[in-house]
Amino acid sequence: MASEHEGGCVIIDGKAIAGTIRSEIAKDVEDLSQKYGKVPGLAVIIVGTRKDSQSYVSMKKKACAEVGIRSLGVDLPEDVSEEELIEKIHEFNSNPDVHGILLLLHAY
Repeated sequence: MASEHEGGCVIIDGKAIAGTIRSEIAKDVEDLSQKYGKVPGLAVIIVGTRKDSQSYVSMKKKACAEVGIRSLGVDLPEDVSEEELIEKIHEFNSNPDVHGILLLLHAY
């Protein structure tokens, strides 16, 4: 995964390292599932319709699926009230299947 070249620099293989990390996480998730009957869950809340946010979340959901982590999410309009947003956060926070919350809220 890494090799040393002249001048003392080290070239790393990022894809190989990422693959190793994903494999380790997948094994950990499988172990949790077998031991406790649960898998980690990630809730994602996106406020607004920015394409970069949608793309970022799509990559996170794909990464979750690759390692066996459950992902769920909600898209809220840009003009969502603070009260509605906090309510959604509380809803996910009280869900026993959710172990982390990713919130994408851009300041305008």
